[in-house]
Amino acid sequence: MINLFIIVLIFIIFFGIIFYIFNFNHLLIILLGLEYLLLILSLIFFFYLIIFIKQYILLLIFFIFCISERVLGLTILIIIVRFYGNDYLKSLIILQC
Repeated sequence: MINLFIIVLIFIIFFGIIFYIFNFNHLLIILLGLEYLLLILSLIFFFYLIIFIKQYILLLIFFIFCISERVLGLTILIIIVRFYGNDYLKSLIILQC
């Protein structure tokens, strides 16, 4: 049962990485891909803590870092949209040259 669960999680992570690699036009899509990967990683971390370690404070620290990453990503997205008017990554590279 647990082996099947691990195989399914690896399959889901693989599709998350594929989604993250091939969808890089908008900053918002990249942030959503990162959130998907963090969700799956937190699920793996949660089950690992339940089975082996049984210390849930590590999960709380991990969630604090995840929330900090989310806030930082949304702040950068808001700043880029206000300065440049869109979140296309290809147009941001052209504006810097």
